[in-house]
Parts: sequence; structure tokens; C-alpha cells
Amino acid sequence: MSAPARYILHPTDFSAQSHLAFAHALRLALSNESTLALLHVGDDSDEDWDRFPAVRKTLGRWGLIDEDAKRRDIQEKLGVGVEKVIAEQKDVVDAITGFFQQRPVDFMVLATSGRDGLASWLMPSKAEKIAHKSHVPTLFVPAGGRGCVSLETGEVQMDRVIVPVDASPSPDEAIERGLRAISALGSENATLTLFHVGASTMPDIKIPDGPWNVEQIVTPTGDPATEIIKLAEEKQANLIAMVTDGVHGFWDVFRGTTTDKVVRHAPCPVLAIPIDS
Repeated sequence: MSAPARYILHPTDFSAQSHLAFAHALRLALSNESTLALLHVGDDSDEDWDRFPAVRKTLGRWGLIDEDAKRRDIQEKLGVGVEKVIAEQKDVVDAITGFFQQRPVDFMVLATSGRDGLASWLMPSKAEKIAHKSHVPTLFVPAGGRGCVSLETGEVQMDRVIVPVDASPSPDEAIERGLRAISALGSENATLTLFHVGASTMPDIKIPDGPWNVEQIVTPTGDPATEIIKLAEEKQANLIAMVTDGVHGFWDVFRGTTTDKVVRHAPCPVLAIPIDS
């Protein structure tokens, strides 16, 4: 069983596109009672501090703390630690990978921006290097898509999770995380959809016993990424959870792989899980 995230990193460029990703990072930190690190890479630390997402204001709007709450109240009342860090460096990749060497990061949340893959300051070629260095589960949140966390209220919708499956790599961790998400945050009718493309039968998949709704869908032909995105749109999915296969998958997220296409075009957040994370 995968361990809960204890140190969540959310790199931010302060753009409006990153606001929804911040909401997801904060909600995850609340659910896991973990530390949330907000990291910005820039040249002028004096001007940038006030541009960080307002954690206390957001938590107040969500009704979780009083409007006049102190910084220490976040830790004492909610169990969440918050760090805001500015890396005064020119190279975004070096700054973020360097942060991984300094902190025990075990989960990352990134905003995506359509074909650019990530926010404008973090282009695909750089993201590939970061993925290679970090190798932790990463939640990609599309700026213009359908998030599963409301920025305004903090409410979570987790009624449909899609897990693409194949014989290899094993989808077990994606299935486990998907079931955990719908069990904790989904409604009574929340459903986990196991989806296989490329054969007439579903691979032999072990589904943990439990009171959850699980459906299996097989599409014999078609481009896997295209079919995954199509199904996510049809099912109004709240999350796609994918296990990715090391150097041929997660490290190559932005080289035209299935994960690449899904991350860039999915209508909802995508959780990419390195096979040996």
C-alpha cells in the first residue's frame, strides 16, 4: 500500500493558470496533514513574496479557520505545515531539482496549460528533466479543465476515477489510489473505471475487496491516449490515475508518449505514478 504524502511540492509561477493547481495541492495537504511547500523560481525575492497564493485567506474562505487566524493556527488546528520558498535562480530545472535534494518531497502538484504541458515558465523539455530527477507521483491539473477541487469552496468532487490498465506496468498502485480517493471523497455512487485499449479482453487485474463500485471497459482498437481522453470526457471523469513505466514512461512524459498526450489534453486532473516511486 502506498504511503500518504507527507511533503507536497507545488511549484508556482503566480499566474492565474496555477490557482486551481494550488487549490488541489492545499486540499491534498489537508487530507494528509502534510507539509505544503510553495516554490517560485524568480530573480527578485523582495517583490515576489506578496504574490504567493494566500493560504490563510483560502482556508478562511473554505470555512476551515477564522479570518483573523494566525499562521501557527494552520499547523495547530489543521495539521498542515506551509513553506513558501523563492529560489533566486535563472534555471527553473536546477532550482526545482535542487529543492528535491534539500527536502523530503514525496508528491508534486503542477499546473498544465494545454499543449505547453505546464505553465509557460516550465516548458516540456525542462519538465522531462525534472521528472527524471524527482521521480515522485505528480498530479497534473489542467488550468482550463474540470478540476476535482473547487478553488472557491474547497469542496471535492470524486465520483468518477479512470484507471487505464495494461498487463505491464502493473496498475495496482493506480487502482489503490483511485479506490482510496473515491472512498474518502466520493459519493455513494462513486465509480472506479478500469479501462483497457488494444485487446478484446481485460488483463488479469486484482481488485481489492471492498464496498466500492468498479466497472471494466475494453476497447479492442484505437490510440490509447485518444481513447482515454474520449472516455474521460464521456464519463465526466474527476481524475485519471496512470502508472508510468520509468524511463519509457514517466521520464518521457513530454516526448509524445501516451502519458504525454493524456496530460496535455485531459479534461480533468491526471495523476502520474512512477512504477517504482
